Amino acid sequence: MIKVAAVIGSPRNNGETYKNVQKFELRLKKLDENIDFSYIFLKDAHIEQCKGCGVCLAKGEEYCPIKDDDKNDILRRIMESDGIIFGVPVYSLHVPALTKNLLDRFAYILHRPCFFHKSFMSIAVQGVYGDKNVIKYLEEFATFSGFKVCRGFGITNTIFSEEMKKNDKLIEENAKRFYQHLMSPTPSPGIYQLMMFRWIRSSKPYIAEDCPKDYQYFKEKGWLESPYFYDIELNLIKKIIGAWADRQGMKLGEKIKKQRMIKVAP
Repeated sequence: MIKVAAVIGSPRNNGETYKNVQKFELRLKKLDENIDFSYIFLKDAHIEQCKGCGVCLAKGEEYCPIKDDDKNDILRRIMESDGIIFGVPVYSLHVPALTKNLLDRFAYILHRPCFFHKSFMSIAVQGVYGDKNVIKYLEEFATFSGFKVCRGFGITNTIFSEEMKKNDKLIEENAKRFYQHLMSPTPSPGIYQLMMFRWIRSSKPYIAEDCPKDYQYFKEKGWLESPYFYDIELNLIKKIIGAWADRQGMKLGEKIKKQRMIKVAP
């Protein structure tokens, strides 16, 4: 059984975003009847606003002062899924506040990614404009969180039958792409993803005092020595680029360490 969860980031449970994701679900199930498709409606979830204290980043998410909302339940459902769809309307050229608030509460995952080997796709529903910026934002968040990112797509609301047919065709084509993505092995990282990983991990030993939770997490995962977040064979060019990024990360770490020593000096 393949589990797919759709996060509906709209403040409406019966709006165009939900209707289009439902169409996506039907097309996906036509490709594989063994897909278990479920919904997470942020409108019905209780997610407190991030307080910006930074405790989750420095000490760990378990020290977050917010204890009694639904953030961890949503995290659990994502972790139990093989694929995640983020369906969002475009509000003021960005994601709705409900969606942004959830991602703010997940900020520590950008430091300590955990969604590896799970496919991600975003569906942005717009009136006229803005879907590309929304998709770019969601995909960047997903990439840094560890997801396998399948390129998202936008839907423009319309009352014209010919345009509706085009939207239905677009949904069908992207459902096929997402299914293929679900079935495919985790790909080798791109140059940008590889550089960011090596740059960040090589700086961790130098900034362990500032970010002890990050350093502990990377050490426990074996990432301080590994070529990437997960076991993958790198070609020669990526090995060279990775080694270069390691050196840049160490330089950054040394610079931060020196700055700290100057600040604490009597």
